[in-house]
Amino acid sequence: MHERFQTEEPVDNQWRRVLSATLIFLFLALPSWAQATTSLQFLGAARTVGGSACLLETGKSRILIDFGSFMSPEDRFRNDLLPFDPSTIDYVLLTHAHSDHGGRIPLLYKNGFRGKVVGIGATKTLTRLLLGASLDYTDRETVALFGSQDIAAMMKNFMSLSYDRKIELSPDIAVRFRNAGHILGSAMIEIWCKDGERVIKIVFSGDMGNTSIPLLKAPFDIREGDFVIVEATYGTTQRTKNKTTQFGTDIGKTLQAGGSVLIPAFTLDRTQKVLFTLGRLKREGIIPDQTPVYADSGMARRITRIYGRYGGHFHPEARKLTDGGQDLFLFPGLHDVSGAEALRAHDLGKPAIYVTSSGMLDHGNAPQHLEKMIEDPRNLLAIVGWQAPGSLGSRLLVGEQRVRIPVRREGEGGVSAGSVEKDVKMRIMQFDLFSNHADACQVLNWLAGFGKTKHVFVIHGDKENTINMARMIDHNLGFRAVAPELNDRIFISADQQDRNLKAGAIPCVGLGGSEKQEEDMGF
Repeated sequence: MHERFQTEEPVDNQWRRVLSATLIFLFLALPSWAQATTSLQFLGAARTVGGSACLLETGKSRILIDFGSFMSPEDRFRNDLLPFDPSTIDYVLLTHAHSDHGGRIPLLYKNGFRGKVVGIGATKTLTRLLLGASLDYTDRETVALFGSQDIAAMMKNFMSLSYDRKIELSPDIAVRFRNAGHILGSAMIEIWCKDGERVIKIVFSGDMGNTSIPLLKAPFDIREGDFVIVEATYGTTQRTKNKTTQFGTDIGKTLQAGGSVLIPAFTLDRTQKVLFTLGRLKREGIIPDQTPVYADSGMARRITRIYGRYGGHFHPEARKLTDGGQDLFLFPGLHDVSGAEALRAHDLGKPAIYVTSSGMLDHGNAPQHLEKMIEDPRNLLAIVGWQAPGSLGSRLLVGEQRVRIPVRREGEGGVSAGSVEKDVKMRIMQFDLFSNHADACQVLNWLAGFGKTKHVFVIHGDKENTINMARMIDHNLGFRAVAPELNDRIFISADQQDRNLKAGAIPCVGLGGSEKQEEDMGF
């Protein structure tokens, strides 16, 4: 009995063999898409804004699309987390220079990544500048994620591409960058992946630009893609028609009444659009030619010079001006000065326009200007960017009648920080025409150009915005759409079924107005 028992296979082993055979049978019986080896993993900007990062794995290649910084206070602890081994990554594809898309790439080099970063040439130039400046910022927070040597490694390994050129990165991956119109050098990315004998095409919209200011080229109309990843910064809301002429008229009325205008603006793209627009309004006679305009941000000045070097990225309307010898960012009455010089200009007692940083009035020279202007009812504060909850700009927008303003004071012991309380008597107006994000209607119209897709993934928006946008894509266009959660890994295959654009689709039906939606974050 004992011998026989030893020669018989144990019962639990028999069950293991049966279970294993069953699993193999089920796997072979599944459709090929369920056995897919190609996947997308959403490591950031999933039901939130910030930390953009998507890992594409094919079985042969591992490619990151963006690796940005998390921006919100509740997510910043994630910035030093690496959910993969950086040394196993082959390439990083960078959509544009904003820190929420590329701000953590040097951290990859610090931890073993030795591959190439691929992006548009203008993106490399801007990224070098912004990452260098970020070191000072992180030092102030005593959170140094990386050092100058890691930025240098990134720049050394940066592969600069031009728009519209398709290149092969590896035997199973080819890419092409298309203009996104978001900021200088911003790109949508088309990726072709081999899936056995077939090919999958993945399209990343990146951050798609707004077309209300004709400075940069409009986003490229891509017409084909199996899997499409789009942003949802505006959720399912449509931007209010806030025209340039109205902006100019409100400024003109302020100046005519003897008041001055304060325009706090983000240094990248927002300041350039504001200067371009002010020059245009002066040429059209909407703003008096002799009105002084004081621009006092050193960082914005450096970025404006970079913009001027890439005229090939400009909108056809802007190109007509540059071809005629016009500097888009230089016009009569512009004074490109230091912060101290701009502040002294208030003492002249003449109506003027002040373009300064920061965009939310919490630091830089903006609070100093505000202190001098806030108690004069003739003056206008023109808000042209998103205001974070709790920021000084947001408190002014909701109508607080008395606010505390952070100020700097120079004395014998150097510069000291403090604050002053002031009554709010100047007018406060918000203008959303300067947004550098497409609204929901623009995104939906762009998606409708595809005709068919296998799946759409909605990212770069808060939870409510991404989920609602996915539902609207499904309802209005008929495409399968989902808002992935953080770290979701989704397998994709050429065998997954296409879904055609809904017959008679009206892309923008059911959208709300932008008064229900906060402005973009300036990223």
